[in-house]
Amino acid sequence: MQRLAKPSDYVRQEVLGQSTFVLPWEPRLCPGNPADDPELGAQIYNEFACASAQGVTQRSPGEQTADIIDWTIATPGEAARSLAADLAATYQGKHQFRMEDLELWDEETKSHRAHLIFHNEDIQAFSAQVIMALRTRANREQKP
Repeated sequence: MQRLAKPSDYVRQEVLGQSTFVLPWEPRLCPGNPADDPELGAQIYNEFACASAQGVTQRSPGEQTADIIDWTIATPGEAARSLAADLAATYQGKHQFRMEDLELWDEETKSHRAHLIFHNEDIQAFSAQVIMALRTRANREQKP
């Protein structure tokens, strides 16, 4: 049986110098754990837990990263363009997605960037085709 979360279940913890909230009984990094806001975290975690109990499996980290790449390339706007530039720079070893930069991220890409914190090395294994698509996207819509 899967335990559901209440906002009061969350415990404040320092992770890489940032204060966040975690569920003490949940050892996995999963939707809603950790969370910046216990109310929202509990809602997200409970949706994840209910889906898991119904047999819905979460996408693998590689599938999630592929979805982020697809979103970045297809989505117009500065937020997606900036993420494409950071992904291409990470591939070249000139950038890293870091928890310390959390407050600098725009809301539109914050969840994507948070996922990528754990995949900096994986990004360096992207195919040339993916990197070229990201570079092309990064060069579109730049402000003068």
